[in-house]
Amino acid sequence: MISADHYVDSNSLFTRINGVLPDIAGGANASLSVFYKGFHLLVDAGNGIAGSLRNGAGELGYKAAPDAILITHARQQHVAELSSLVGGSRVYCTAECLDQIISMPQLGDKRQLFIAVQPGQAFEAGPFSVTPVAADNAGDAPGFAGSVIYIIEGGGRKIIAGWDFLKLHGADEKLTWKPDLLVLGTETYNEHPSTGIISVSEAYNIIRRWNAKECYILHYSGEKDREDAKNQWHRGPAGPLSPEELQKAVDGHLQVMGQEGKFSIKVAREGMIWTPVEEAQDEGPVGTKIEVEALEKYVFSLEKMQNGRLVISIEDSINRTTLEFVNPKRASESSLHADGLKDMMFKGPELNMSISGSSVRLDITKGKKSVFAGDLPVSEKDARRLARYLHENFR
Repeated sequence: MISADHYVDSNSLFTRINGVLPDIAGGANASLSVFYKGFHLLVDAGNGIAGSLRNGAGELGYKAAPDAILITHARQQHVAELSSLVGGSRVYCTAECLDQIISMPQLGDKRQLFIAVQPGQAFEAGPFSVTPVAADNAGDAPGFAGSVIYIIEGGGRKIIAGWDFLKLHGADEKLTWKPDLLVLGTETYNEHPSTGIISVSEAYNIIRRWNAKECYILHYSGEKDREDAKNQWHRGPAGPLSPEELQKAVDGHLQVMGQEGKFSIKVAREGMIWTPVEEAQDEGPVGTKIEVEALEKYVFSLEKMQNGRLVISIEDSINRTTLEFVNPKRASESSLHADGLKDMMFKGPELNMSISGSSVRLDITKGKKSVFAGDLPVSEKDARRLARYLHENFR
């Protein structure tokens, strides 16, 4: 995040938070701008967004008028200022959402600018590839047919704009895995499905499951949490929190769960700017332990213990498997073999690991039974780190 008095080069990738409750008057809304190569992609156009964009353009020097607009759903808080923002830009939404908003009289002859999109099918918007994911936001009131969240990819980065949903339909784990930035709408701290929106507590699980290192949460009001005060056993927040109080609660949760430093969760404020963190070059010694985040689904680590044994942990969004092996040896420059632990009653599984290009093959077997088998895609940098790790630690 950079300060508001810093000029932003819109040819580089960055995002801006345009509206959050309570900073924008007129009801809860959420809006995000994504800039890259001079292209302005706007997600949702609710109350106060046009003014927020103009203010930001004056402060930061970016282009206020969007080149394309993504609409998540047709609630007024998300489309109220669409007519004033659309200009000559394309507007993307699902066919159901289009049917709900196309009758707005303010749109006049701009209706031909709307393009219907299909959940699960990627489309191009300027320099971005965008994939809608079907979302259910039915709480006490009926949900809006055709609601989606958006996965936005550009400049080698992945950004997820996901608000006003309780659950997603058909979300591909490969798409949601490891976003560079996740923006989530959270109505309450505790679970209250009647709101139609996930809670901060549920957001913690999503952040971990999707392996989202940086996350903004917005849309929060906390009003429904007042109901929790009636339960004498309840120990969490039982009413609205200020942004500062909510941030303190989030930081406390990360610290207690041992995830402080692993995940960054910020309570969003209007005008916040996010820029990608450049990965540092790492060509020095790896050491005796290495952790690698695969590009899909898994995080795995290898540690050579002082007694010469090897411990491997493999974790996905649900399970964590930790296994210990003996006699680890390099079978070649890019492969490793280790035997299973033995005692008087049984022999543990054995390991074969190999690196090929940007893929790591892990085969852990016990006799003829497979304990784990998979080709894990990794970055080129992590493939090089793994190769160095094998060379440093095993003969």
